[in-house]
Amino acid sequence: MRSDGRQHIDYKTHILIGVRSSGSMTVLCHWPHVPRQSEVQHKIATTHESYDTYVLCTPTSVMPANSGNADGSNRKSSRPFGLR
Repeated sequence: MRSDGRQHIDYKTHILIGVRSSGSMTVLCHWPHVPRQSEVQHKIATTHESYDTYVLCTPTSVMPANSGNADGSNRKSSRPFGLR
């Protein structure tokens, strides 16, 4: 965790996602390191919701959110430069 209280996300972060048959996804847990299989299994076993699939992944891209006005007027396009 960073000194400002926010979680640090980088390429070493591992994210456990629950996936429903509808395709909706929920982040169940994240670790700043490679978790042991027992840690992942424990989190799955103690999850209160029902999911069809569990996905353990790492981010391939880490992009900071743009801060702007509440109406989003200062938001930049999230599309790659060549696709504007």
